[in-house]
Amino acid sequence: MMTRSLFDLARKMTPEKASREFRDFSGTHAYAAARRLMDETFAGYPDVDHSFIREFQTAGFSARVFELALYAALREQGKELDRTHPAPDFLVGGDTPVAIEATTTNPPQGETAEDVDVATAVRRRIPDDMEAAEAEFTMQIGKALRRKLEHRDAKGHAYWEKPHVDGIPFVLAVQSFHNPSSLIHTVSSLATYLYGIRDVATHDSHGSLVLNSQVVTEHRHKEKTIPSGLFAQPEAEYLAAVIFTNSATVSKFARMGTERGYGPQDVAIARVGLMYDPDPNASLAVPFGYVVGDYGPEEHETFSEGFHVLHNPWAHTPVATGALDGFTEHRLQPNGRLLTTFRQPDYFVSRTWILQGQGGGNPLPTAHRRVQQYLAGPAGSR
Repeated sequence: MMTRSLFDLARKMTPEKASREFRDFSGTHAYAAARRLMDETFAGYPDVDHSFIREFQTAGFSARVFELALYAALREQGKELDRTHPAPDFLVGGDTPVAIEATTTNPPQGETAEDVDVATAVRRRIPDDMEAAEAEFTMQIGKALRRKLEHRDAKGHAYWEKPHVDGIPFVLAVQSFHNPSSLIHTVSSLATYLYGIRDVATHDSHGSLVLNSQVVTEHRHKEKTIPSGLFAQPEAEYLAAVIFTNSATVSKFARMGTERGYGPQDVAIARVGLMYDPDPNASLAVPFGYVVGDYGPEEHETFSEGFHVLHNPWAHTPVATGALDGFTEHRLQPNGRLLTTFRQPDYFVSRTWILQGQGGGNPLPTAHRRVQQYLAGPAGSR
């Protein structure tokens, strides 16, 4: 059987028809490790409708990377996956079955990555107005989820009404790609929209952290308004949970491929960002930074890292305990607070620096220096 490659142009595809994202990624020396790991992962991926490669090479590049990472995460957890049906995307078997449909937020029609030059895109990764960007994120996530909940096939069936899904918890998996800064948003913004509550942090006179739940009734962006608390809305009755990540990208494949020794010798990768602070009185994230590969195999990144499951407490068919426990889980408690269960490091947001040596030189000293500078700068002085 011939091995398929994501980087061999699909039938009747020409380089001119491929997206700029695909062309840049497939032709860049520094992403060799990511390409090898992607091909290894895709080798076991059942492409039911034979459209994955074409979509990966055109407008669906980011969405297909997300789908491939989700598939790899489920496989690494030992899940039995049934891909014999075109929808939903994944049917997890075993004693605790789950049906998962993947979706993404996307740029407005007619506005793609082709319209933004690389330098501008990098500058826009941190929005000028964070409050407005968060409102747009919520609006886009809400639109993507509702679109799937309202979808009906040719027979008029919703996803959860299909014969092979009947009686199985239905879950939507989502990642945001609607603009260059969309990946900066964390699971907390999504949780506010799904549950209709927001945690407000204060400290008492002894310096101990006090969290109070604030009810949120609506979300507004420009002239549009949507109700908060999607899980409690009638249309979400059969939505058992939402899986979310902001890290299922080419950078994850690059880091994990480099850890496995797939990268060229003249390429080094550093990762910096903000992560969960285990201090019970902490209300802010703490900075982190490391050079990829400077540790043993027991500390290697996993595909599951960065994925969150937010459970719907009002679902008609809830997700069974243990069905998705390879991910970080969030469950609403009777007191209105969210209980979060961590099973791996929780990085809220990160940036991956890929450094290439000059003239084949070793870029590792530069990678270490940049991490040290990041931790010694404003982010490290929080």
